[in-house]
Amino acid sequence: MDKVERASLLGAYQRYLVAFNANDLDGINDCINYPLAYIGADSVTLLDQFPINPADMKASKGWDRSDSFEIDVVAVGENKAHLLMRNTRRLRKDGSLIEEATGFYAYKKVSGNWKMFAISDIVFPA
Repeated sequence: MDKVERASLLGAYQRYLVAFNANDLDGINDCINYPLAYIGADSVTLLDQFPINPADMKASKGWDRSDSFEIDVVAVGENKAHLLMRNTRRLRKDGSLIEEATGFYAYKKVSGNWKMFAISDIVFPA
């Protein structure tokens, strides 16, 4: 696996996380190539905008922060890549567990930059 492209992909995912945690929808949109395919439990939906507002999601769950990220670059090809985020814990301000989550992200090269085009998650309530 090309180490430069792997690092570039990890950088793209990090930019997405920073934008998500900052509730920066413009920053999130800069990380995505729409339409975004959301792979749910029983369907696939093509979206022309990000499906959630991070601030609303955090407020509704009492979500303060996340920890225990395990990020794995599964494969990087010339124009497509797969990344996994495993065992993330979403925590309240007091450190109590809300849920754990795992996610799959597919990226493609757009004008030389990695952009997310598909996402799937599984959430395990505490």
